[in-house]
Amino acid sequence: MPQMAPMFWTLLMLSFFMALLSFMVKLYFYSSPLPSYNIKKTSANLKNQWLW
Repeated sequence: MPQMAPMFWTLLMLSFFMALLSFMVKLYFYSSPLPSYNIKKTSANLKNQWLW
């Protein structure tokens, strides 16, 4: 059925775009709380020393 091909490619591109978008949103929301926690933990461990 050749009339199914445009719908198939549209759904394929849409699913790929949604997966990429959800991955970027997940990366953005999961990476933003982590550095503050890591900095607090390392600063609590290092006391008076610089982080770098």
